[in-house]
This record gives sequence, structure tokens and C-alpha cells, in this order.
Amino acid sequence: MAPGAALPPLRDLAGELGVNPNTVAAAYRLLRERGVIETAGRRGSRVRPRPATTPRDEVRLPVPPGARDLSAGNPDPALLPPLGPALAAAAAGPTVLYGHPVAEPELLDGFRAEFRADGSPDGELAVCSGALDTIGRVLSATLRTGDTVAVEDPGWGSVLDLVPALGLRTAPVSVDDEGPLPNAVAAALDAGARALVVTSRAQNPTGAALTPPAPPPCAPSSPPGRTPC
Repeated sequence: MAPGAALPPLRDLAGELGVNPNTVAAAYRLLRERGVIETAGRRGSRVRPRPATTPRDEVRLPVPPGARDLSAGNPDPALLPPLGPALAAAAAGPTVLYGHPVAEPELLDGFRAEFRADGSPDGELAVCSGALDTIGRVLSATLRTGDTVAVEDPGWGSVLDLVPALGLRTAPVSVDDEGPLPNAVAAALDAGARALVVTSRAQNPTGAALTPPAPPPCAPSSPPGRTPC
């Protein structure tokens, strides 16, 4: 539906779909909590002019001729290793079926070694479809609608899109060349933030990395139950 489009009345849609009106009301409430629609009393519900689920690419400004777009965070393709040999080796390997390990043991061992080097827990691991999928799963599993997530400022645009799309609120935390500022993190947590999304290295868009062996920026002030992502 286009921005500004009116949603049908609850009872009309329930009758059309053959479901209980409470089911439609719950769906509308979820859309409203996630910033997709807005309700104006008897005037009904409409799609927001810019729903929280609108991809940032759809509102990106055009790049002027002769300028280089650094906002996407993409590497120079010339610096990327060729994937052909690795894909060919994977295709020639044994078929992976249900019940088989979901990740190569060597891959998990490599991750655990890196986590130990960074001083992070190296217990159970889950393989997800990229960083954004991982962050979304963690936030969805641990937070409730309306909770606040502390995010880096400036930060990765995709995270800034993801958080409100999950029905969560954002609280900006300033960063410098060594990561989030401890005072800013403490202020966000004291204000009620339930989670903190931190980029340990190659922060987007600054390229900063946490300075080892510094502890997590929220370690001195993290209340019980609040941990960084």
C-alpha cells in the first residue's frame, strides 16, 4: 500500500477475510507499534508518509557527478578475493542434509578463537545470514515492543532502519575513534535503554575500532540484564 493509503475498517476487513475482528485489531496494533501505520481516531488508520520499514535506499539522495558515495560502506571490488575456487570446492563436497551439523567445525573453531582473542564469550554459536539478521534475531528474542536500543551516532543506517521496524526505539550514543563514549553509554542505560549495539571493528561510517584491551564500553555501568549486542 502506498504512503497515505487508508486501511479498511476493522470489521470490514475481518468480514472479508473471515476472521475475528480481534485478530485484525491485533494486526493493526502491531503495524502501529512498528511505525508502519498511524491511527487518527474515527478517521481510521493510514499508512504513514514514511513507514519505519521504508528502506534507507529509497530516501537516499542522488550522488552528484564526480562524487564518490561512501554512505553504502561497500569495499572496492578489486580488493575482494575471488570466490570461484571456494564455491567449487563447496559444491564438490558432501551433501548436507537435515540432522547434519549446520556449520563446519573448522569455521566454528575459528570464530571461537577470534572471540577468545577479543575477550568475548565463546560458548554456543549460531550461524545467521549476516550481521543485520543476527542483530534482529537477538533484539527480537530479548526485548519487548517499545523498549529502547542504544545505537552508535553516527551509525550504520541499516541498524537505524531495523530498530524501529521491530517496534523499538533508538537512543543515540556518540562515538569517537575508539568506539562509543563511556559517558554517553552510561547516560543511555540510565535513561532506560535495554540493549546496546556496538561495532567492535570497521564501524560504519567512521571505520573506527574498539581499542584493545579496553573492556566493553558499558561494563562499568551495565545494570543486570542489559548487555551489548
